Amino acid sequence: MARVAPPPPPRPPRASRASRPRREPVAPNDGVWLQDSPTNLMVINAVYTTDHITLDAVREIFQRRVIEAGEGEKYPRFTKRVVKVRGRNYWEEVPDFDIARHIFPAPLQSFTNTAELQDYIGSVADAPLPRDRPLWQIQYVEHIEDDGSAFIIRVHHCMGDGIAMVPILFALMDERERMEQTGELLPSGALKAGSSQPARSLTGFQKLVMAPLVGPFILIQRLIWKADRHLLHGPKMSGRKRVAWTRPLDLGVIKAVKNRLDATVNDVLMGTVAGGFARYFARVAGAVVPMVRVSMPMNVRDPRLLVKMENKFAAVLLDLPLGSHTARERIQRIKQKMDAMKKGVEPIVIYGVVNALLYTLPAAVSRTLIDFLANKCTMVVTNVPGPQGELTLGGRRLRHFMFWVPQRADIGVGVSILSFGGRVQIGVIADLHLVPDLAHVIAALEEEFEAIKAEHGG
Repeated sequence: MARVAPPPPPRPPRASRASRPRREPVAPNDGVWLQDSPTNLMVINAVYTTDHITLDAVREIFQRRVIEAGEGEKYPRFTKRVVKVRGRNYWEEVPDFDIARHIFPAPLQSFTNTAELQDYIGSVADAPLPRDRPLWQIQYVEHIEDDGSAFIIRVHHCMGDGIAMVPILFALMDERERMEQTGELLPSGALKAGSSQPARSLTGFQKLVMAPLVGPFILIQRLIWKADRHLLHGPKMSGRKRVAWTRPLDLGVIKAVKNRLDATVNDVLMGTVAGGFARYFARVAGAVVPMVRVSMPMNVRDPRLLVKMENKFAAVLLDLPLGSHTARERIQRIKQKMDAMKKGVEPIVIYGVVNALLYTLPAAVSRTLIDFLANKCTMVVTNVPGPQGELTLGGRRLRHFMFWVPQRADIGVGVSILSFGGRVQIGVIADLHLVPDLAHVIAALEEEFEAIKAEHGG
């Protein structure tokens, strides 16, 4: 007698459209950052310290000023995770969002000095963020030197760039309303014009017309450039990160130098970075490296529009002169390059090329091409101007803030410059195999600043 197959089990009822989580596609300019690798995570790391504050107070402030701002629509990505459906990434609302899963006590609740805090931040900088929830977290450290508290912030780059994220951090602060009124809160971009007036730039319309014409030449130039090869770019990386930052540098001195040299604050700071790494190469390797190529994020937002959570920048390439140049020569060369970059179409071209690759090619192919272009560089360098007034969080003074830019492909060094409260600090993140001791880099940067101050600071 033939056996009769049992009937298949009934299919579970399909969820109604109303009950499904809300989803929206991840745009290519954000999706390009969903390409973490074992040696480089696409995560922005930051730390700020305040006078002592409790965990519950921080959660309440964050819930009210960020999660619930604009009825949850002002900073929506803090309650959305990234899911992949049929090979495509989507933002998806998390129905059971719990702020306690994102703002939580660090395993260590006390650090006695800055070195211990730096070591801990480096130890978590290479840990992936959980993908079952929104891609951000804040680790709370209750006690740090002199009765303070610390917060280690980790935000995946797909949620937004520095121009988008820094205002959100300062939205937590009590001085937000005053800072908005005075225009100090929102940074205008990584590249700022200085006191000198360069030749007239192309208009926005002219740039849009010119970009398709010169775009192929810029792309070909990038493709045939030789990649940097020296102790900071080329050796195999470990994937283990270390972080450090300089002591506060006087912004007034930097402004005095830029006035004397008819440059910008950014030109002087980039000159400081160039001179610092020239010193580092000479001290550690006993070598004179003529130049290093760096990738710099350049804001391409329409200045007439409000800044929103997204990535809207072009990674332009800049050759930093090291060699045996004087500080004046470095700053002047950097100024010439930066002025040309601001007036030209390269940022629009690069932004358009990257988005075109992501739209038209399979993810594996576009990633390979983007990584190939990125690997021409030694490091990523970003400069974000922050507010210059004193800020407080829940009535507690904000003492210190620093962040570190992520790197992609085989780039193992990142340099972040932040001006805040009349001072500037330079943060460095590096792969342990490339820079075994970041103290040498920090010392070289501080020495270069002092040399520039002595020669040109007045």
